[in-house]
This record gives sequence, C-alpha cells and structure tokens, in this order.
Amino acid sequence: MTALARLGATSGGRRLASIVLVAILIAVAAIPLAALWRAFGPHPPYAPDFTLTDQDGRPFTLSAQRGHPVVLFFGYTHCPDTCPTTLAHLARALRSPGAPQDARVAFITVDPQRDSPAVLKRYVALFDPRFVGLTGSPAMLEPVYTAYHTWHESLPANKRTGDYEVAHGATIYFIGRLGTVRTMGDWSDDTATLLSDMEKFQ
Repeated sequence: MTALARLGATSGGRRLASIVLVAILIAVAAIPLAALWRAFGPHPPYAPDFTLTDQDGRPFTLSAQRGHPVVLFFGYTHCPDTCPTTLAHLARALRSPGAPQDARVAFITVDPQRDSPAVLKRYVALFDPRFVGLTGSPAMLEPVYTAYHTWHESLPANKRTGDYEVAHGATIYFIGRLGTVRTMGDWSDDTATLLSDMEKFQ
C-alpha cells in the first residue's frame, strides 16, 4: 500500500489525501511548455492525427482539416473556471483583426461521461459558432490525451450533489495549415497573447 493510500485509509485522512492528490496534479501542470515542445521534437512536428466525434455526431479527423489553422484545447463543460475563461479568450482573439478567419477551435473533452455531443454543442455555441466540441469513447480519447501529453484526473465527488471536477492539463496547441504544431500556449494567456500566436501559426 502506498503512503497516499495509507493516508486515505485512516480516519479523517481522506480529505487530506485529496489535497495531496491535487497538489501532485498541480505540480505536473507546472511542467514548462518548453519541456512539452522537446517531447514533440526539435523540428516543427506534425500534430498527431486522430478521429473523434463532433458535437453533431459526425467524425472529426484532424488531418482532414489541412488547409485550415486549428487550435486544440482540452477541458470539460462542467469546468468552473479555466475552460470557460480560455475559450472566451480564444473567441475574442478569433474575432480580432489579424486573426485567420478560417481557423477552427477544437475543444476536446476530458469528461466523456458527461460531455455527450448534445452537451458539447450547447456549450461551444456559447463562445463562437466556429468552435467544435469533440468527444468519444475512452478507447478513442486516451490515445489522444497521450499523444498531446494531456493529463487528467477525476477528483472525489461531492457527497451531497454527486458533482465532481476534473483536474487536467491546459496547454493550447496551435496547428498550422500544413498540419504542424506551430506553437503552444497556456490557459493563463490573455487575448492579446493568443491573438499574437494566431497571427504566427498560419
């Protein structure tokens, strides 16, 4: 039994174990973007291809988007802060002069249990009609999380409501028209920073 497991098994230790888990996940999230870039290689790499299901129930294949810039971001519709803030900043950047008007923002769920295509459709429509919500089975999604170095962990549910949050990586991937990863951003980037990335990643 690990130290964390022993802690969770003691009386009153479950809450502390949850706090320790969140601290570990935050530490993982602090990995510099440069380290992720090195994981992809020294040259502009082709973004790993995948096929998921969009908000209309249709297949969405990344390589089929060649010719259009694509922004990838991972999150979930019940996210209380990081996801809506990031998507709102991306929407404002996309509507700004200088942004590629044919760019597509693909929002990939880390919570497929709750994020059905219908739920994603309502959610992404709140930000911009060009946003695409993507989901799939765990067997479809897990290789995508791995390919894009996106960690995720469901946190303990609220005992009264049953609601739960999902801790997850929040890197933004800017994929150019040729399908290469041009640059990466972060959920904390403001609209001006995201616009600058969009102007460069075409």
